[in-house]
Amino acid sequence: MKNQYYVTKYDVKADNAFALEDNIMVKDGLTTAGSKMLHNYISPIDATVVRKLLDKGMELAGKTKLDEFAVMGVSGDNNELSGVVGAVLDKTCRIALCNDVFGKVRRQAAENCLYYIRPTYGTVSRFGLVQTVSSMDQIGIVCGDLDEGIETLSVIAGHDENDSTTQGDGSLALNSKGPLKEGKYTIGIPVNVMNKTDEKSKEAIKELASKYHTEEFELEHFEVLSQVMYILSSAEIGNNTSRYDGVKFGYRSENYEGLKDLYTNSRTEGFGLNMKLTSIIGAMVLSSGNYEKFYLKAMKIRRQIKEQCDELFKGFDAIAMPLTLDSQDPYVNLALYALAPLCGLPSLSVPLGSNNGVQLISQAMNENVLFDICKGGR
Repeated sequence: MKNQYYVTKYDVKADNAFALEDNIMVKDGLTTAGSKMLHNYISPIDATVVRKLLDKGMELAGKTKLDEFAVMGVSGDNNELSGVVGAVLDKTCRIALCNDVFGKVRRQAAENCLYYIRPTYGTVSRFGLVQTVSSMDQIGIVCGDLDEGIETLSVIAGHDENDSTTQGDGSLALNSKGPLKEGKYTIGIPVNVMNKTDEKSKEAIKELASKYHTEEFELEHFEVLSQVMYILSSAEIGNNTSRYDGVKFGYRSENYEGLKDLYTNSRTEGFGLNMKLTSIIGAMVLSSGNYEKFYLKAMKIRRQIKEQCDELFKGFDAIAMPLTLDSQDPYVNLALYALAPLCGLPSLSVPLGSNNGVQLISQAMNENVLFDICKGGR
């Protein structure tokens, strides 16, 4: 079967089906990660999330299209609908799984009246996911019905001996009965972020927050979040994709005269422009002349941001962030999506208003609070 959102589509009943971004492995099937570099890679394994869903009786609807290695570029057209969003929107599956580090899926899900659950780092096994940004990669869920997304998370979450970053099975409490706290939730509103967003986003956050206590605060380092995110992710992407050299792994050029030519031509022909630029920047920031100036400085700011979040969540149950700024520059907007992956925090994209939505972020392992706030709980 053919479908505009899929690279591989199976004939199954949509009401019991899940879709996968084509960087999540299915045994004996193609996994290309949207790249010529992996155009003929046949996976020898099922990803842990795939095995868990199949064991629960769900069927695979297919593998969806994605940006190369799920890396959203900072230039060019980033508005083409993500395959996972399109698949759920098209009702060819109930839920779809993907790895959204750079925020494209989070934004598009809310814009199209869908939810995106990005769990706490380590909640869901990444075994069988094509690694891109190892310290930020986390498989999440696109869904039209939040309860179905929560149910899916309860199935795929848990410790996996094949992924040392996963948390123990009892760490994440989902579908808890009874009130999660006494009194109303307190939601933090970052004023320096809100000052840069559009009126529709402000109204969407105002609508959600009207049911709860709100407190304004300044999000430290917001002005440099895009730079920190880009520096650190580029370094990890460059490191993770260095294995694709045409010899040990990946696409092999037919046009070479020696080993150096083979390396160069295979990577030049196998990667798209965005991946080439990202790899070059990654190599630059990790070079001896720039390591301390860029990489270590970015790591220091990352720690400071995490420390501020730890302090904020002593007083806030969640932070509400817009999903778009008053800018068409994807590099500028990257700052909105950086907080959750940089700090390993859970986030929930909530559709609200006219083609806008809200991003809720909470303390690690506090997904239930996000779900309760979204449903209009205390």
